[in-house]
Amino acid sequence: MRKTIHNALFTRLAIVSIGLPLICGGFAEKASAEHSAVSMSNGAYSTVIQAPVIKPTWSLPVIPINRDQYSEQAVAVAVKGKVFAVDPNYRLVALDASSGRKLWQYGDQLTPILIHSNGLIYGMTQSGSIYAVTASGKKVWTTSLGFTKADHIHRIGSTVYITQSEQTAAVDAASGKLKWKISEEKDLYHGLNKLMETDGVLIRNYDVQGSLTLEQINAYDAKTGKKLWDSFRTSFPLAVKDGIVYSVANTFMIDDDPVNHKVTIAQYDLKTGKSKGDRQYRWTEPENKDGVYRSGGVYGSAFLYGKDLYVFQGETLASYDFWNYKPDSKPARKWAQNGYDQLIPLLSIHEGRMFYQDFSTSRLTAMKLASGQFIHYDGDNPTVQVDVFGKGVYVGQSDGVFHGYDLTSLKPVFTVNTGSRSFGPTLKSGGMIFIQSGNRLLGVKLPASLK
Repeated sequence: MRKTIHNALFTRLAIVSIGLPLICGGFAEKASAEHSAVSMSNGAYSTVIQAPVIKPTWSLPVIPINRDQYSEQAVAVAVKGKVFAVDPNYRLVALDASSGRKLWQYGDQLTPILIHSNGLIYGMTQSGSIYAVTASGKKVWTTSLGFTKADHIHRIGSTVYITQSEQTAAVDAASGKLKWKISEEKDLYHGLNKLMETDGVLIRNYDVQGSLTLEQINAYDAKTGKKLWDSFRTSFPLAVKDGIVYSVANTFMIDDDPVNHKVTIAQYDLKTGKSKGDRQYRWTEPENKDGVYRSGGVYGSAFLYGKDLYVFQGETLASYDFWNYKPDSKPARKWAQNGYDQLIPLLSIHEGRMFYQDFSTSRLTAMKLASGQFIHYDGDNPTVQVDVFGKGVYVGQSDGVFHGYDLTSLKPVFTVNTGSRSFGPTLKSGGMIFIQSGNRLLGVKLPASLK
């Protein structure tokens, strides 16, 4: 409507301005205004967010990260009043979280891959070794792996697992002794970022190439690294219980009924991978007349939260009691997913809200499970990074402005001008948040309402 009114008004003004010389002067002068070939307007970001602007308490230069390639890569960890980060000289530095005061530094030629677990910091060197240091900066051990492009470190129980695409290594968390190192076929496997260990079995997910590139899970003996079994077209497990692995099966191009839809949960024996049958959660939709079959995401995916299995069914979100499954059972609850075709489920529930990314705007969207109401965390520029902690929603925008919102009221609480349009994941510890923006880490004291 705005565009139509604007164009009509412009046309009337043009007629008047061109017509006047004909009446007054008897001849037409050459029009000075040119008409654009295309004209459009977008008022999506015309409203400025009004919130108190606060300055960071401290700022630390950190190792540069290519956010186009590593959008989710953190360069620091924050825990128990301390921040550990890799500086531009590729050293591990420890800071007091409140003041930014430097406490100690360790090593050189380090990478930004870091985790904190059980009082130790684990990280990687550029030469491919994993190291462990105490929270006071004392070296515990270092072990050479040859993983010069390691992507993740996980500590599960007494073992530290390190992944590098199709490769996996297991190291004793206390001593650093290498337990085993394995590699899948490089040309076929691309490692993803999830690991779990249960009852002596390690499960890892990959993208595996074939006629289609789809997710696969592999199960290994956690003590030796020996592969026990694998399953193609299978997502990372929803749960493992009583020796049974429950995973969503990918039926793309196998079962593409345009009306009768279903999400299939495959069941496998944890030790052998032998099929233990499956579960099917069914629904129907009107036939899509455009001839396009849609699946996955909001059109057919699921995740487990407590005892409730949430199944995204296009126009509907449905929940089922997962541990009391009956064939063709009806949903325990259903919600309408307004504007569902633009939503990407984030498979996360927090404070009674189901979270989505709005594909058309990149903004964070949530649905209140109590009422079914959709709410939007709008900004005044496109969203680059969003993190939710407790009662706070923290948003980094493409103009370098960072906003903090109250999760419940949606009101903006504070704004930080970071000076960079590049953001990594926000960190939080106690009453502080730590913004990864550009090549700096900013320590920001939270207002009382968000602590």
